[in-house]
Amino acid sequence: MNREKLKKEFSGILLAVMALFYIGSLLFYNPADAQELSGLAWFDLFGRHAAEVAEKLHNPFGILGARLADLLVKNFLGYVSIVPGVAIAYWGWSLARLNSLKPPLFFTVYTIFMALVLATMFGLTTIPAGDIMAGVVGRMLAAFLSTLIGYTGAWVLIVGLALGATVIAVRVFASQLRVLRDALVSFSSQLIERIRYLIVQWRERKKSKQRQKSSSPSAPAPVRSPEEHSFPEEPLAPVPPTTTVSPDTFYAEPVEQPVQTPEEKFTQNEDDTAGPLDGPEITIRETVHEKEADLDKRRLKVKTRDHVAYRFPSIDLLQRTRDEDEYVDESLLEESKNRLLEKLRIYKVEVVRISATVGPRVTLFELELAPDVKVSKITSLENDLAMAMAARGIRIIAPIPGKNAVGVEIPHGKPRTVWMRSVLQVEKFKNTRMTLPVVLGRTISNEVYIDDLATMPHLLIAGATGAGKSVGINVMLSSLLYSCSPDKIKFVLIDPKRVELFHYHQLKNHFLVKFQGFEEQIITEPAKAVYALRSVVKEMELRYARLEQAGVRNIADFNRKLPEEALPYLVVVVDELADLMITAGKEVEEPITRLAQLARAVGIHLIVATQRPSVDIITGVIKANFPARIAFQVASKVDSRTILDGSGADQLLGNGDMLYQPATQPKPERIQCPYISSAEVEAITTFIGRQDGLKQPYELPRPDIKDKNGSPSYSSPGGSDRDARDPMFEEAAHLVVLHQQGSVSLLQRRLKLGFSRAARVMDQLEANGIVGPAEGSKPREVLIESRDSLELLLCNLDDE
Repeated sequence: MNREKLKKEFSGILLAVMALFYIGSLLFYNPADAQELSGLAWFDLFGRHAAEVAEKLHNPFGILGARLADLLVKNFLGYVSIVPGVAIAYWGWSLARLNSLKPPLFFTVYTIFMALVLATMFGLTTIPAGDIMAGVVGRMLAAFLSTLIGYTGAWVLIVGLALGATVIAVRVFASQLRVLRDALVSFSSQLIERIRYLIVQWRERKKSKQRQKSSSPSAPAPVRSPEEHSFPEEPLAPVPPTTTVSPDTFYAEPVEQPVQTPEEKFTQNEDDTAGPLDGPEITIRETVHEKEADLDKRRLKVKTRDHVAYRFPSIDLLQRTRDEDEYVDESLLEESKNRLLEKLRIYKVEVVRISATVGPRVTLFELELAPDVKVSKITSLENDLAMAMAARGIRIIAPIPGKNAVGVEIPHGKPRTVWMRSVLQVEKFKNTRMTLPVVLGRTISNEVYIDDLATMPHLLIAGATGAGKSVGINVMLSSLLYSCSPDKIKFVLIDPKRVELFHYHQLKNHFLVKFQGFEEQIITEPAKAVYALRSVVKEMELRYARLEQAGVRNIADFNRKLPEEALPYLVVVVDELADLMITAGKEVEEPITRLAQLARAVGIHLIVATQRPSVDIITGVIKANFPARIAFQVASKVDSRTILDGSGADQLLGNGDMLYQPATQPKPERIQCPYISSAEVEAITTFIGRQDGLKQPYELPRPDIKDKNGSPSYSSPGGSDRDARDPMFEEAAHLVVLHQQGSVSLLQRRLKLGFSRAARVMDQLEANGIVGPAEGSKPREVLIESRDSLELLLCNLDDE
């Protein structure tokens, strides 16, 4: 691998040198060189005659450069022949950087085409330099076009071709142009920071020299008589008010004190204030450097169980990012340290040792306190430290798990964006042996954090609007799509907001399950969400029955024992739990609780998200069964305690800044979630959706929905057939015909039904022609007059 890399880098450098020779030879073209070369044979390069001719040439690139310039400038495309030389340089740069060779190939075609267009343009002009700029080929093309379509038509055609080719090239090289722009911005920012750092260092050295100069011993002031000495503004020693001071007493000791100038007094005061800030030296911890890996060099094409070829999405579908700038401004760190220590010293908190770890968005200061300092003393200073640091919000970790130190996380002034491609293009993700690897982001030490959804086993996510919750769900689903085939995993997607998960509709033939009773595969209605969750519960019960028959304890053992009947893992994603809890309440809480308690062993895992982490949404029963939790930025400490059982989430910075509480750690880990755009998600799902779908989609069973009394209820949401009618339908029909009055309150009182179910039964009575439509607060009209007519109608409905 290293040898291949060296070969490509050497080839790139060689091409760059060739491009420099090519462009330089053409730039220094001189018509007089052709006369000197006319008497020299083309193969004569080393003789005495060749050396004499080389001395007379005007081209500094010798005989070869002069012949190349004469051939291309005079007899081909003139000075426009320089343009393809830029493509040669681009080939060299791409080889040296080990980039893809598709862009240089396209750029070569573009430069050759533009060289012909530019030569033709110069050929159409009448300027004196037109011949040398267009060359023979340019004049020939110009004469052909002007004869064929006229002078004006030729200009319109040439300009149109140039603009069209440029627009196409800009679109193709949009990502390359962004990389170049980002590189220029990064270079300029680094240059500015370096200049600023040098200025600060120069000022520090200047102040140090002034201090050394002022600290040198000065000569004592001469002794002066009282008559020569002017009366001082302040006495040199305190004198009691009742004492009469004579001139001799007053001037007894002044000759012993050195006279200080105002500049010396200022320097001394500055030294006195700087002295208390001298504390322990800060140690900058080195961040983790993840080993990069090409994700496209794994086995991308696999065969599914029904013998359909499936190809994993390429990493090139994700946006190519520039190299992250890991420059650490030590002067800013030193300034932050001094502010932090100064504030702690005011509250009598002594720090023995301090170290700093610079993350993507925050800096973690690890403070080792003196033995007599209580940890509770520093935890109460969170708001005071935030004010002293002028920070948007700081978080105190007291103590750091496994360390004899207290952590203070402070936002720094140079936040870095973590891109999705950068966290997938690492050795850790490529060679992971996790069952369901989920990428969460980068820690403060720049380490890529990956966890196994199969061992979590369920994940609860909370965060305010705009904090990064939906992007985090897209990151998790995308990482599963990059690591799992359709045979291994299936998704149940519930999106009450209707706009967050619609991109995944293209996975309907590969990763999405089907439900009996309706066609939708991404659930958006609360009633269908309840039905879908109960279908998953039924699937869980059937899977436990299969495990019992096979004599195994979990899905992993079952798949190893019976590979031909292997069960896929099922990931249920609920993007907004609050909306479901408001509309359905207990009907949603019950299946979610059952799944959270029992579904781990059969390979069913939940990812539940909400933007309202209140106790009426995240109930105690739900919370107790979700040991793994993620908190993005929330509005208050109460919300933070609801999701994490502690504060901290209210001090996050938003835009993907999150706290991850795994089930195996006592305190949450701060992670920066990567960013993946909607366009990237759409590119991934489109790539998968264009492939041939599976022949046998995975279908969930019809659930056994029961009412509060334990009686079986309707079995599909919104259907009007016999199976969809409520078990109390016939009894309700007899009741309304008997009373000749149709109202929801009548069904509630007489049949002891809840309001939702009674209203649903009334709608079924209306759909089957037993009662009329609602008329406001009035009872509905009963359309059946006798019990005999009702029995006949019910018999006809049963026959259907």
